[in-house]
Amino acid sequence: MILSDPGRPRSWQPPPLQDAAPAAAVPDTAAIAERARAEGYATGHAEGLAAGRAKAAATAAELAALLGNMAAPFRQQEADLLRELSELVVRVATAVVRRELETSPGAIQDVLAEALEILEAVEGPVDVHLHPADAALVREWLANELPKLAVTLHTDAALLRGGCRVATAESYVDASTERRLDDVLRALRESRGAVGGATET
Repeated sequence: MILSDPGRPRSWQPPPLQDAAPAAAVPDTAAIAERARAEGYATGHAEGLAAGRAKAAATAAELAALLGNMAAPFRQQEADLLRELSELVVRVATAVVRRELETSPGAIQDVLAEALEILEAVEGPVDVHLHPADAALVREWLANELPKLAVTLHTDAALLRGGCRVATAESYVDASTERRLDDVLRALRESRGAVGGATET
């Protein structure tokens, strides 16, 4: 056994240090929270935008339906008003025509002359249907203006004064007051339909 020399001083050497394992990275909680917040905001924004659009579309459809329902009665009232006005015009026109014919009995002469002109060259017998009150005027007018024309007068109390129906073997002219009033009525109805169509559009 060898002992160290007690007379020599000894120096102390510390034991060698081993490499320490690297410390685990500490998670950045602030960054994680920010990223989560951003993702949540984006998701919520998209969902909220879609929901808002859907609600806006539904609201617009409801408003459109409401406006349509509100406008329908006004359109019907306008159509009713146009119809009533047309009927009123027809009644007034009829009354005016009848009054004019009563105060101007000679109008039948102009009507008959026009009807005969439409028939152009009339050589054969002519049948004229007219109101009894106009017969005397027409008979006198024919005797003065067309003495050679063979005319047979047929009185019909159902016809309005101021008009007549003229017929030959080959032709027929309806110059009755009723037909002329019907023409006015038809024109009014057509104009009413045109105005009604423009309003609906």
